[in-house]
Amino acid sequence: MNNLKIALDLDGTLADIIGLWLSEYNKKNSKRLRYADIVRWDFWSELGYTASRFFKELSDCWNKWMDVKPMESNISYTINQLKNFGMIDIVTARDPRNTFNVKNWLMMHNINYNNYVLVSYGTDKAELEYDLFIDDSPLNAKKIARYKKRVILYDQPWNRNIEEDRYIIRIKSLADTLDIIPQLI
Repeated sequence: MNNLKIALDLDGTLADIIGLWLSEYNKKNSKRLRYADIVRWDFWSELGYTASRFFKELSDCWNKWMDVKPMESNISYTINQLKNFGMIDIVTARDPRNTFNVKNWLMMHNINYNNYVLVSYGTDKAELEYDLFIDDSPLNAKKIARYKKRVILYDQPWNRNIEEDRYIIRIKSLADTLDIIPQLI
């Protein structure tokens, strides 16, 4: 039971980078955009943003890594419990210049992991050799399921249009994985 290879996403699953981005966006634009308003993965296009502009701003938020909140208060405990099922890799599509800040954030929150795997934007996580993925991206969830691999979808407003099936299981918190994984093995 402790030999799974688990790919654990960072943004929107462990780290609330969108929360920090929303705060920055609202300050700069005198807006009141909220999490609940983000009902699509590419919500930024509705704001008149290009993908490159949005991802650059999101990436820039990691320069304030000490202000990035974890998605959950007990995240360190949960990740340590997840390690009982096997190897945990942080697998993220991220600007390589953020690696130092992200690793500092992971250390600050006592998040233990085996490997930090950086993939470029557009890289298909589904092609990576993992037994289980934990992610918030609806795009990744669909692709991973097409590869007949299991993905635990961390519930976010932007992925609520994704239905659960044999390969996609939705969770409300990372602690839910502790009950779900034994059923999958």
